Amino acid sequence: MKQIILACGSGIATSTAVAAKIKDLLDSNGYAGDYNIKQCSIAEAVPASATADLVIATTVKPDGLKCPFISGIPFLTGIGRAQAEQQVLDFMKQN
Repeated sequence: MKQIILACGSGIATSTAVAAKIKDLLDSNGYAGDYNIKQCSIAEAVPASATADLVIATTVKPDGLKCPFISGIPFLTGIGRAQAEQQVLDFMKQN
């Protein structure tokens, strides 16, 4: 099971909106039950990345991440969303 960290400034507002979109994307592409999403603040993302498979954040990429990173901003703005969705799906295809 893939462990996905979804981070925003506070771990509440924009991460909740993006989490819903990521869940819809993954479930509609056959990944239901293959992932777990944990929401947190961007300050908590770096230490949480040590046990995660992927960090998606609605902020700039923090230094010190221990796993891959995908920007969550396209899920908020719509700009570049198809590319960001493909990045998430490509990540899920990896072992």
